[in-house]
Amino acid sequence: MENNAELVRLEQFVDKLLSKYKKLQETRSILEARLEERDSECDQLKTQLAELRSERTQVGNKVAGLIDRIEQWELAADEDDVLGGEDSDDMQGELFSGESRTADQGK
Repeated sequence: MENNAELVRLEQFVDKLLSKYKKLQETRSILEARLEERDSECDQLKTQLAELRSERTQVGNKVAGLIDRIEQWELAADEDDVLGGEDSDDMQGELFSGESRTADQGK
């Protein structure tokens, strides 16, 4: 009987080990799935970051181009002032004088 009791204890011990092993396999499977999801999310975020950086570069280039155009316009306006003797305020006034005349004529 003593051998029988030892065999029963051994069976219970093996059953516990197998049960714990099965739980560990399930946990491992869950963790691998999470890792795969996180890797996928990480790849998506890297792609999104690269797209945003590219967009930022494009916007920066456009802004730099606009600034260059404004600077060229200012230089041309300064040259016109020096050569033509016109005041830049007069030039701006002429730009808006057409609008005010049109508005006055409509009344």
